[in-house]
Amino acid sequence: MKFFTHLVIGVFLSSIPLTAQATLNIYTEEWAPISFSVDGKPDGLAVQVVQEIQKRIDNQDPIKVVPWARGWKIITEQPNTVLFTMTRTAERERMFSLIGPVAVGTTNFYALKNSNLKLNSVEDAKQAKAIGVYRSSVEEQLLLERGFTNIAPSSTPLLSAKQLVKQRIDLWCNANLTAPSILAEAGASMDDVKSLYTISANHLYIAFSQGTPSEEVDKWKDALISIKADGTFAQIYHRWLPNDTPPMETERIGQ
Repeated sequence: MKFFTHLVIGVFLSSIPLTAQATLNIYTEEWAPISFSVDGKPDGLAVQVVQEIQKRIDNQDPIKVVPWARGWKIITEQPNTVLFTMTRTAERERMFSLIGPVAVGTTNFYALKNSNLKLNSVEDAKQAKAIGVYRSSVEEQLLLERGFTNIAPSSTPLLSAKQLVKQRIDLWCNANLTAPSILAEAGASMDDVKSLYTISANHLYIAFSQGTPSEEVDKWKDALISIKADGTFAQIYHRWLPNDTPPMETERIGQ
């Protein structure tokens, strides 16, 4: 009888659903110093923030560094997908859950120092022969939405920077946060270019695809709040952007 009772209890307990942590597919891109890879391992400001979040919520899913276009395709098609960092736009608020910001900057048009181009508005850039942009990035989307037909998409921001240095394009559209390191990798520096026009503010978030459990997103948000509250976030931020002010507010927006 005792064996039967234990058997019944065991069957009953095994039928109770356990709340398991979601397995996430986590992606980022080559966009130093925010995110990049070194010897196949991810690093950078946003990577270290995400790794700290993972530590605090006991998540060990690997971070994979992929071209932005690939990450974008996956997050728009598959649940339980994380992609960072993503510039906040009204359209993306409707498509994803976003937590952050993890960095704040601007999106600018850059030209070589000796360029005669002058821009007083975004529309003036339509007169340029070619504008380099990162394929499937927010910069490309912004320009396409405004009717630009003179954009030259590249598979990486580095290729666009190299095209600018070699005078194969007139303008490079990129975030100010990453322009210095990308130019350095291209064999140039900020002294070789000038910012002709700021298109918009660039607020960068961690994005979660539709179908990702809401409680999982909230766990990440709460961890980010604690990282900012105890000073860890500011330490990471100043390690990579020593002259910038870290964004200390945290919000969840979108889905």
